[in-house]
Amino acid sequence: MYWRGLAIGWSFCGYMAVVIVTAALLHFLRRMPRFFSLASLPGTIGHELLHWLVGTLTLAKPVKVSLIPKFHRDGSATLGYVMFSNIRWYNALWVGFAPLLVLPAALSLVYYRSTQIPPLSLWEFAWSYVAASLAYSCVPSKADVGIVLSKPAGLIAYLSSVSILLWLWLKTTA
Repeated sequence: MYWRGLAIGWSFCGYMAVVIVTAALLHFLRRMPRFFSLASLPGTIGHELLHWLVGTLTLAKPVKVSLIPKFHRDGSATLGYVMFSNIRWYNALWVGFAPLLVLPAALSLVYYRSTQIPPLSLWEFAWSYVAASLAYSCVPSKADVGIVLSKPAGLIAYLSSVSILLWLWLKTTA
């Protein structure tokens, strides 16, 4: 089967099933914050790296990055963070939702590995673990959503722009 020029076959579906099961296992491991912080390290690195990269590109000025987990008294954990000194209306949305950009990378990894017609091996399970960790970490945290909501003018401006562009596009295609 082809979808937008990509060959999607049983190998892709099987690989994707392994990634989904691994992501579900990662979700289950959230109950054990210390072990979860180690198990989700590839995703945490991708999540924070995207915050830093997008923050740098949008002039949010990252000032501090940490990948060392901090465990709280209530049993929760902060796996990593990036601090910024210049969050403004025009970059808060991009900085807050930057981790969503890791999802295409995870899907590309799954597609690439599945096109190789992978045999069942430990290497393939390792690759599926990395893809699952990246996909699981693409969800913005409460702090990320807080950054976006801290500058409502930017959110309104971007949503208005998208609405106008969508309206114009629908008007020209109808």
